[in-house]
Amino acid sequence: MTTPSPRWPDIKSLFDATADLPPAARGPLIAAAALDTASHAEVASLLRHHDLAGSGPAFLAEPAAQILAGAAARIGQRLGAWEIVRAIGSGGMGEVFEARRADGQYDGRAAVKLLKRGMDSAAVLRRFAQERQALARLSHPHIARLLDAGASDDGLPYFVLEYVDGQPIDEAVRGLALERRLGLFLQLADAVVHAHRNLLVHRDLKPGNVLVDAEGRVKLLDFGIAKALDPLEGRQGEANGHTTVAGQRPYTPHYASPEQVRGEPVSTATDLYSLGVLLYQMLTGTRPTGRHATTPAEAARSVLEEQPTRPSRLSASETPDPQWMTTRKRLEGDLDNILLKALEKSADRRYGSVEAMAADVRAYLEGRPVSAREPSAWYVMTKFAGRHRWAVLAGMVGGTGLVTGLAATLLQGRAAAALGVAGLAVGLGLAMVQGWRAERARGRAESHVGELRKLTNRVVFDYFDGIENLPGSIKVREQMLADATLYLDNMEAQAAHDPKLAWELARIADRLACLQGNTYSEGLEQIDQADRSFTRALRFVDWATTGEVTDGELLLDSAVIVVSASLFDQRQGRLAPAVGVDPAAPPAPGQPRRRDTLSGLWHGRGLIERGAVLMPSHPQMEVHLGTLRGRMGLLLGHGTSEINLGRWREAEAHLRASLEHMRRYAQSAADNPDSSRQLAWALTNLASWERLAGDPQRGLAAVQEATAAIDRASHLAPDNRTYSSMANLMRTHLAAAKAEAGDVDAGVADCGEALARLSQATAAEPDNAVNRRDTALISALQGRMLIEHGRMAAAVAPLRRAYDLLAMLPGAATDAYVTRWRAEACTARARAELDGAGNAALALTLVAEALALLDANQATRTAPHAARIVRAQAEATAGAALRRLGDTRASSARFSAAMAHWAAFEDQGEPLPRALAARRDSARAEQALAVSAGA
Repeated sequence: MTTPSPRWPDIKSLFDATADLPPAARGPLIAAAALDTASHAEVASLLRHHDLAGSGPAFLAEPAAQILAGAAARIGQRLGAWEIVRAIGSGGMGEVFEARRADGQYDGRAAVKLLKRGMDSAAVLRRFAQERQALARLSHPHIARLLDAGASDDGLPYFVLEYVDGQPIDEAVRGLALERRLGLFLQLADAVVHAHRNLLVHRDLKPGNVLVDAEGRVKLLDFGIAKALDPLEGRQGEANGHTTVAGQRPYTPHYASPEQVRGEPVSTATDLYSLGVLLYQMLTGTRPTGRHATTPAEAARSVLEEQPTRPSRLSASETPDPQWMTTRKRLEGDLDNILLKALEKSADRRYGSVEAMAADVRAYLEGRPVSAREPSAWYVMTKFAGRHRWAVLAGMVGGTGLVTGLAATLLQGRAAAALGVAGLAVGLGLAMVQGWRAERARGRAESHVGELRKLTNRVVFDYFDGIENLPGSIKVREQMLADATLYLDNMEAQAAHDPKLAWELARIADRLACLQGNTYSEGLEQIDQADRSFTRALRFVDWATTGEVTDGELLLDSAVIVVSASLFDQRQGRLAPAVGVDPAAPPAPGQPRRRDTLSGLWHGRGLIERGAVLMPSHPQMEVHLGTLRGRMGLLLGHGTSEINLGRWREAEAHLRASLEHMRRYAQSAADNPDSSRQLAWALTNLASWERLAGDPQRGLAAVQEATAAIDRASHLAPDNRTYSSMANLMRTHLAAAKAEAGDVDAGVADCGEALARLSQATAAEPDNAVNRRDTALISALQGRMLIEHGRMAAAVAPLRRAYDLLAMLPGAATDAYVTRWRAEACTARARAELDGAGNAALALTLVAEALALLDANQATRTAPHAARIVRAQAEATAGAALRRLGDTRASSARFSAAMAHWAAFEDQGEPLPRALAARRDSARAEQALAVSAGA
């Protein structure tokens, strides 16, 4: 066995630093490294293998025999609830095994992907975690679903997928009729569309990754080189869907797009090209280019240089498909054009999306015109005739009679002419009758609009509120709002010219958005749907409030919607729209107003000020002003639990002003339970700020007053579920405040009480995803509380529970709020595993997963403060783990990264608040230990 180079730690560190960079950016770093010639050559060799095979830095760390022996030794091993049965494959990063369910819960069969031993560098751990994260984002019948995940006893991460027993799609289509082949392709296209909607590019669509089972169901596999999309990255993303840029370019040459081969930015158009190659192969039995290539380099070159042969012009000798001569004729025209459009060398000339390509395939199957073909009148007419043969035939017969009548008028005698004119008169009479009937129908429709508006408003604002507090009502309320949305769809065009109608529609859309995904109310956690509903609500508000408005109630209600949408933007890390810009700023010529001109707290403030002029004595004015100031405090930075701007000093004035407004409201409406709820909310916000600023006793006092206020609201309205839910969550704020004030046992007990109540609520209403989300957040809080007071072993279970529950939420893939909490739970568990069980390898795996979560989410990449605290703590934990493993150089680098994140807070001109300064100082002390160990 070859003895490793004594410079191996330096080689490995340099590899990790350069593996994810573009080749052009690697050279200066490698040249600047203080390594000998042999070590430079070793790094260059590792990078070559890394780029070609998509493997990690330890590709040659073990002899092949040892790797194979390692795979065999896994047979019979338990990984969580699963027992390995046999090895079924091996890739660059991991090994794949068949496994069976072994915990007695149920009989099951699965595929397990386990990271290879020796592949646990930072770069590979990060990529493995990204693949696992990609799978967690996807839930689709034609994508192999993620069942479980964890780490083996020796600290290697794994994940468990459903086992797919099937054939590669190119083999599965042999002998099938053309329609069956296209049907299988549409299943695959739907799966890829789902991935794109979840901001993932697969980047490796090929037959081996698309299996068809015995029931004819397609399953898409292997997201090992999938890439999270960045919607804001590059001009190509604006033109061709979302774009991503990667430093390395793993791909399969025969199925790669030209931009992949050239190492250029890739987008959803990349997957579209690969789908074109697959469909070409499914229909013809051969590939569009590189049919004679014998090496990967030749195959890659053919993608760039060869023009695909028009499918219908392939000769029988060019395809092994025995049905070729019977299907060839059917490819002429539409299918030829569909395939060639998908296979354009330039991404700009391909379909704009996979949906567009799939729509053309469906159009072909239904006999409709396809967009890939010039819509000439003759083409459209022949397609119509093909779909409506009998109607066209009947029309031809009728048309013949009309022509005969006209001809008789011109050419024949009076009798025949009279017959022809009579025919024309009958036709005109029928047309007049139809017009009269249509006019009557329009009148009846208009007479019903008022009644329909009344009924819709009654459903949404009376019946909806009436059942809100009934257990199990959340699904019924969702259906009520979904039905109301049909009305909204039908009336939208009229709302642009009817401010009153626009206001009604805005309120409906806002109700729907809040039920789908509002941070502070119960709901379904359907984040993507909520985003669309809020966008729609803001558009209606714009229509309702533009120009002179004399209805103060309309303006104040519109302000509530705008402020609610701002909170949602903050949750998603879109801090600029959450603040807002001047709503009077004109849009670009010919373009609708951007969302950031319609949303934001400053826009809400303007609406409140306009409403106050019209209704200065409105009984809810203190609530409107208190809510606005409180939301601004949350957005500026009242604590560490939410995404914010990190300007905690500025937040104080807004939070104190919010509390004063709510105190005045509570005094003027003492018998109204809502006044107590609003007071509790403002007190809780200020309490979080006091604890952040380093005064836990004042924070505890504020939370205790807030608890008394919300308990008073619950007493006044015992059946109100919003109040009872808030009262339960208030116990968690009280728990955190008690723990920070020194009473950890009381804090842990309060968390346990809150979790018990949530468990009962979840059992009573399983559709309420917010209960599951809050269970996860309280579990995370409990685990973090235990860690901060040295009880590491006890912290692991609640943190693992928090992570698992958050991963199962419907919006877990794209929701910045949930992503940040998942990453924090993962990081906290890493610290518990490190300091409690001494498992440094598992701690590094968990840190890599936490960072991968943050890297995969748009908001936590582009809104630095959203994830800076978690990143700082993750890097410090990695530094401590590496110090335990004896890698002092890598440990020092990770601690330096942690300190850089902490320093970035103060770059904003504000010192760190005391609570965060304590965490930074702890990391600094650990860094000193690492430095002394290295010395």
